[in-house]
Amino acid sequence: MPLNPNSATSPQCTMEGDDEASAAMVDEIYANGGDEALRHRPIISGEQLDVEAYAALYSGRTKIARLLFVADRCNVVLMQLEALRMAYDDVKKGENTQLFREVVQKIDGRLGPNYGPDPAWADAVERRAEQRKDKLENELNAYRVTFNSFCNIGLLVVA
Repeated sequence: MPLNPNSATSPQCTMEGDDEASAAMVDEIYANGGDEALRHRPIISGEQLDVEAYAALYSGRTKIARLLFVADRCNVVLMQLEALRMAYDDVKKGENTQLFREVVQKIDGRLGPNYGPDPAWADAVERRAEQRKDKLENELNAYRVTFNSFCNIGLLVVA
């Protein structure tokens, strides 16, 4: 649900800060951007912010953090909800259940039942993480045993 920056009825997003800070933010956005084609798409027109274009400049945890920043600072409910919806969708692509809970808490049911707590997803992610941790710990212990065996053999040969 991108917002049309050319529409006279588009809501205004008033972010805290003055025009110099806004200009610096735009420069930073473009400096940290990703895809060159997306960098030329206008994301701020006056005080409007195209949340989708802004988020497209980032990926991973940084994208989610920027979306939460927009949701926290923007006074336009429509833009807040768009940023939170996008953050929810992106956080579910990863494995950060703590961040997922934070996003759900900020949504607070305002986006409907499809954007609420998902304990089955969180439990599955945490279970996979625990299994991966156990597997890695077992591999590490096996390497330690092998390393210690080689070190002990080396000491016997030298002595």
